[in-house]
Amino acid sequence: MSTTALATSLATVLGASVADAAIVESAAAQATAATAGKTGQAADRLGRVDWAAVVEPALNCPEPGPNATWYVVRARVAAVGDLTRDGRRETVVVSSCPSPTSSNPLIAFVYDGGSKRSAPHLLGKLGENRYFKSLKVTVRDGRVHLRGKVVSDRAPNCCPDLIVGQTYAWNGTKFHRTAEKATRIS
Repeated sequence: MSTTALATSLATVLGASVADAAIVESAAAQATAATAGKTGQAADRLGRVDWAAVVEPALNCPEPGPNATWYVVRARVAAVGDLTRDGRRETVVVSSCPSPTSSNPLIAFVYDGGSKRSAPHLLGKLGENRYFKSLKVTVRDGRVHLRGKVVSDRAPNCCPDLIVGQTYAWNGTKFHRTAEKATRIS
């Protein structure tokens, strides 16, 4: 059983949100990124970044009230690969705004592989046009592929009713969506 499947199963049994289940996968994803970075590529430079602290300003979350102990930003490295075709590996990080009641939509953030560890440079936010409740990210052929369960405008926030796949490519200045496919969950 994969780490993701195990995390999702545990989340279902224990009543945790899908976003929390994704965090369980974080250690495995970060270990993979660190291993890939040992080849001397940029992933090693960005492998030891506190991604939660880096991604928090980009999330634009509402300010929590006083004593909001539930307000903890979590982030996971979901994929690493050369997306800008500059020979350096970019890092894709998945996160969402914290919530005391239910999960918020997951977003994929792409950070430049040429960045310094002390100041990763945000290249783009992917998947913002959908309410992703789960999000798997892969990098193939210089493109970012997102796939996950989505809550449509017709469904309550608790219950995703679509499986959505999206593909993004770098055009030299920003990421643009090149494909999207949505299938109803029956």
